Amino acid sequence: MAVLRKDLQLAWRDRSGWLSAFAFAAVSLLVYSFAFDLVATDVRPLLPGVLWTTFLFVGIFANGQSFQRESDAGTFDAMLVAPVSPATIYLGKVLTNLVSLFLIELALLVLATMLFDTALLTAELVLVVAIGTTGYVSLTTLLSTLGSRARARAVLLPVLALPLLVPLLIAGVRASGGALGEPVGSAPWLLLLVVFAMWSTVGGALLFPLAVER
Repeated sequence: MAVLRKDLQLAWRDRSGWLSAFAFAAVSLLVYSFAFDLVATDVRPLLPGVLWTTFLFVGIFANGQSFQRESDAGTFDAMLVAPVSPATIYLGKVLTNLVSLFLIELALLVLATMLFDTALLTAELVLVVAIGTTGYVSLTTLLSTLGSRARARAVLLPVLALPLLVPLLIAGVRASGGALGEPVGSAPWLLLLVVFAMWSTVGGALLFPLAVER
């Protein structure tokens, strides 16, 4: 909770990264809305792919900064020698990124509802997004640790994360389609999202101490 409180306060003081991510996502949705007006009358089947593509790049853009501030200031080592388990630091970072990214996603769902004239703030779709975001954040937070000291960290995180996120993205798109009423059946895909979220969270907590070893 101390890590969560500290990071949320710092994120609020330095909002440029998250605001830039939201601005990018909002512009992307606006461009999609004009493009779909040219080729489709019913955009509902296309919305899951649009949403998860937008969520993907927003998360990569924002979560890549998870350990950047501590690494640049030289306080990362001080956090690691604190009298707590390294997994505790990891979970605090995951909660910070989860809260921040989920708030952006809710705002994007509101914006997409207005742009595409489709009700997206349903309980089932929000549940799908929440579970998928948990798995997404858990994995990218761990991978951002590996690239926190690299010079090319802005490029390293997408290279590491994108191949591993393919199952989550496929399940997220199909489960979101089911939540929007498409005949794909959301139950098995939602189960895959839950399994991925559990795997990435538990695996991240176990691997984080190894990832930060000297």
